[in-house]
Amino acid sequence: MWKSVFVMFLFLFLSPVQAGSQFCMGFYEGYKSIKGELSIVPICPIEPITPIGSSAFREGIKAGIKAAQS
Repeated sequence: MWKSVFVMFLFLFLSPVQAGSQFCMGFYEGYKSIKGELSIVPICPIEPITPIGSSAFREGIKAGIKAAQS
């Protein structure tokens, strides 16, 4: 019982937050730029600390490209 409630909580409350971040949007763009528009994109990884002079979106693109190439 508690396990199903916990899984439901994670799915309902954490997925929209992660899917809407700038990093994840960049990850999807970067991955699809290498694999193609019809590819299935894996789950977005945890967002690292953004370096000075960069943006979360740009770091997401880099991570997406790296994931698609490996």
